[in-house]
Amino acid sequence: MNRQEFVREVSKRKGLSKMKAYRSVNAVMDTIRMALLNGDDVEIGGFGTFAVVTDLKGERIPVFKAGRALKNIINISESEEK
Repeated sequence: MNRQEFVREVSKRKGLSKMKAYRSVNAVMDTIRMALLNGDDVEIGGFGTFAVVTDLKGERIPVFKAGRALKNIINISESEEK
């Protein structure tokens, strides 16, 4: 799913215009981006944590660690498909 498809899905699920959904999605992404830039982790309960780690070369790399609830949902969905 790309950004355009994601915005369309948010629009549909929340009954928002595509423009409002686009602005909302961008606001969330910009907020996460700025927090990471400032050295803050972003923890979203039930979803996961966005953070920045430094590799051996000294490069800063954004990472995402899924939370337990998200992992459980993904694993339940996979086991139901089989």
